[in-house]
Amino acid sequence: MRRQVGWALASVVSLGFAGPGGASAADLAYKAQPAMMTEVFSWTGFYVGGNVGYAWGSSTIRGTETAPTPPFFAIDTAAISAAASPKLNSDGFTGGAQAGYNWQTGSAVFGVEADIDAFHIRGRTTGTFAFPSTLPGGPIGPPTAFFTSTSSVSTDWLFTGRGRLGWAADNWLLYATGGVAVTNVNVNQSIGLIAPFVFNATTSSTRVGYTVGGGFEYAMDRNWSVKGEYLYVDFGTLNGVGALTPAFAGFTYTNSTHLTANIARAGLNYHFGAPVLAKY
Repeated sequence: MRRQVGWALASVVSLGFAGPGGASAADLAYKAQPAMMTEVFSWTGFYVGGNVGYAWGSSTIRGTETAPTPPFFAIDTAAISAAASPKLNSDGFTGGAQAGYNWQTGSAVFGVEADIDAFHIRGRTTGTFAFPSTLPGGPIGPPTAFFTSTSSVSTDWLFTGRGRLGWAADNWLLYATGGVAVTNVNVNQSIGLIAPFVFNATTSSTRVGYTVGGGFEYAMDRNWSVKGEYLYVDFGTLNGVGALTPAFAGFTYTNSTHLTANIARAGLNYHFGAPVLAKY
């Protein structure tokens, strides 16, 4: 009898802990679900890539001719100097390669980048002008005599070394950039006076200037990104000297050229092992 009562009490206790559904007390304990994890792109690391675009700018030339007076007139030398001082609009293709490194902390991105590009911009003008002294009412008067002036400016390549400061939002990066710009500048002028006298001024020099600009970059996946960028470049003033052929005492010619340009380009970058950060 006692044994039967004991088994009955044990059964009641067992049912009390298991509950109606037969679950144990351990089963009733809360089991926390693992937090969902997403991946966030990090801009930190090395990258290399290529770019292609369009460049447009202006070259301002200031030419100064001097001649002995008499027998030459100041109004004529002033006219020659004015004709040899054009503002040339130039444009052309640009494209090349770039490499850099980024550091990201929070949303801030700091970087350095260097690029070397073809930079084929060309500007040229030519014209025929009257010697003012030979115009009706001039000191000499008709018949009117004329002179010619031809000017051209060109570049072939461009190097920039720049810092970058940007703000990142996951796969997007907006940045400002600035630094040093280097190019070769070729200036050619030919001024045909009364035959057979001709001034020729040819100057070619590597110019170091500055560049500022900005752009955006979008990471398509862990390794590849595309970008759009604008740069303004200024190469300062290049001075040149002309030579008169055949030589004639008292004649001189000098010029100065200031070249600036705008660059709009698109690019593609490959990032080496860009880390992906976990975000909960």
